[in-house]
Amino acid sequence: MTGKMTKIGLVWAVSLTLLVTSLAVGLSSADQVTSGNTITPTVAQGTTDRLGGGDWVVVHAGNTNFGVVYGTASNPNKIYIFADYKRYLAGVDFYDSQGNYLRTKGVSVEAVFAQSLDRLIEFRDVDGNHRFDLGMWDGLRNTSDIPVKGLNLTRAWTLSDFSNETQNGVLNVTFTLSVSDVPYTWVWRALPRPGPIQAPPSTGSVSEIAFTFHISVGVENATARVPWFKVTITGGNENRVTNRTFDGWREFSGQRVNMSVKYDQEIDGWDFAHQNSELLLETRMMFGYIVPRELLDRYRLNQGERALNGDQRNGTLIGDDRNQMPTEPRPIQPSGDKGTITFADDWDRVGRFTWVSDVNVDGGQEQMYFQVHGGGPLAFPFGRNAAVAGLGVLGAFVYPQGDSIVHDPAFDAASYEFGIPSVTNLSPVGVLFLQMILIVAAVVLVGALKLRRKGQQ
Repeated sequence: MTGKMTKIGLVWAVSLTLLVTSLAVGLSSADQVTSGNTITPTVAQGTTDRLGGGDWVVVHAGNTNFGVVYGTASNPNKIYIFADYKRYLAGVDFYDSQGNYLRTKGVSVEAVFAQSLDRLIEFRDVDGNHRFDLGMWDGLRNTSDIPVKGLNLTRAWTLSDFSNETQNGVLNVTFTLSVSDVPYTWVWRALPRPGPIQAPPSTGSVSEIAFTFHISVGVENATARVPWFKVTITGGNENRVTNRTFDGWREFSGQRVNMSVKYDQEIDGWDFAHQNSELLLETRMMFGYIVPRELLDRYRLNQGERALNGDQRNGTLIGDDRNQMPTEPRPIQPSGDKGTITFADDWDRVGRFTWVSDVNVDGGQEQMYFQVHGGGPLAFPFGRNAAVAGLGVLGAFVYPQGDSIVHDPAFDAASYEFGIPSVTNLSPVGVLFLQMILIVAAVVLVGALKLRRKGQQ
């Protein structure tokens, strides 16, 4: 079948005037990124407060971090695959009111592209379409499919089988995160009120859940184009802007950090309760820019529904109460090829999530499905005093039942190191900084989610 590319309208409704106001923000200091330097990826392990905290395995490459965050006994957490890196949004040539050139600076932000693995849900696929509406699990909708039980993946994970080697300049890191003999977290009941309740001990446990990660990070020479602006200021003060015009595109040479991870997810010993039961693995894909958490709270108070509609402190999607979700989950079914969800703007791909439809069930090949439940503006904690403002997509893998289920999705991203100055102090005028970030994603970046579908039904 022929693949189709569709843009989903997840562009935020923020006024263009915010961009005009924001181009003058925080251009008070700069550091120089020198092109031609060789970046050598290195791997580290330790503790982090990013993405809810816990331990991490991370590859450092220049300004880029790529790896996995996972929960520990002292800090239970779900598993996050993430990339954070410096991203150039624009370049600026400054002029005085007489038209004299003053200086050039690059406008950069810290970007985050991530995926989380949230929970497992068994459901009875009564209608046989391999879809499940998560609103049914929360008791917000009535469908023919019936939830059975679930398992929360926010917990302490055990790391094992760690290894790393460098081949032809590419750093390869392999390790496994697993839990064994895990009691089910919830069972679903229809009466007196539909919804999940705590699972009694008699429900049993799962023998093992394991995710084996194969990380690869390499660096290559590359060129990329950046949108450029001509900005007129008064008295040499970059916050006193009198005129701004788009001045075309410029190409820069530097290095590109290519990041990818393939992860084998294995679920052994799930006790399926019914012959028509299937298993859903809920996942979220996220992209955004790092901002001070205090600034995000202030912006939410000042702007309300104009940008981030609702309380996003726990990283929930807009409309994630399931009331605003589509009436049915959208299936994305690859047929003999990879299914793909791509985060991209009009000139650069941010990151990509891929999977194949084949899944190994009890040693044989069967078909799995992937469905998208919804998406929109999103904010989530990133560190002790930081948050990420961006957009997110809520999706799920759907697997046929079996004693052993093995599947291997993938996640990749790329970052660039350019030989242009970059902004290091983006917050001297407070709330205007967040306005810049939101509008760049909405207008300059045209932050649309692209879904590439094979054989969509």
